[in-house]
Amino acid sequence: MAAAQRRYFAHPQHLLLRTTYKSTSRQACDICCAKLSGLVGYRCNACDFDIHEACADYFKETISFFAHPWHTLTLSCMPTENKGSICDLCREVCPTGKFVYRCIQCAFDVHPLCTLLPQTIRSPLHPQHDLNMVPATGHCSACREDLDVWHYRCGFCLYKVHIRCVSGVPSSGASQITNAAQNNALAQRSRSTAVTKFLLKQSFMFTINLATGGLASPVLAVLEAALD
Repeated sequence: MAAAQRRYFAHPQHLLLRTTYKSTSRQACDICCAKLSGLVGYRCNACDFDIHEACADYFKETISFFAHPWHTLTLSCMPTENKGSICDLCREVCPTGKFVYRCIQCAFDVHPLCTLLPQTIRSPLHPQHDLNMVPATGHCSACREDLDVWHYRCGFCLYKVHIRCVSGVPSSGASQITNAAQNNALAQRSRSTAVTKFLLKQSFMFTINLATGGLASPVLAVLEAALD
């Protein structure tokens, strides 16, 4: 039986209370930014801190990550002076007051959900070979727009595609993300939804569960529920 209270390293100052959130709740998880309505999580009423139970169980204080192999990344609250910072993988905003995995030494930031992105994946857009996530420049073979620094690429065919396009539906353009980022609250909602939608594609879910030994499955389950 789950504990009624727990301590969590990302909010050490107070105990968190296990909470079943009402279906009308507007609270969002401070780790993954997805909504908590109708789900189980932990809350600090004094600090308005909320987290999915699955996120509290899965996301660790420090991780090793293939996109930044030189140093460990630490789960940290994005400070207000870092307003406008963006995730080095998906290039979308990192909302202040929410959590990211950071390497302060290298100014490398990545959303917790983006650490679930597999290093290697098979895409329906290029089913003949695996695609590997790499840093490079060029144009997306799916939507023809400029690639973000990190994207998926075939080492045999030089097929390359945005993270947001690799699941099979080409993106409608990076300009929409830029426009959304003008408003921090809107950017937070659109980011969690956008990242969640491609994490929940069947090809991603299979690869993520394989890579994590199924440990990330509860996180994917709450993300799926949050989209309903």
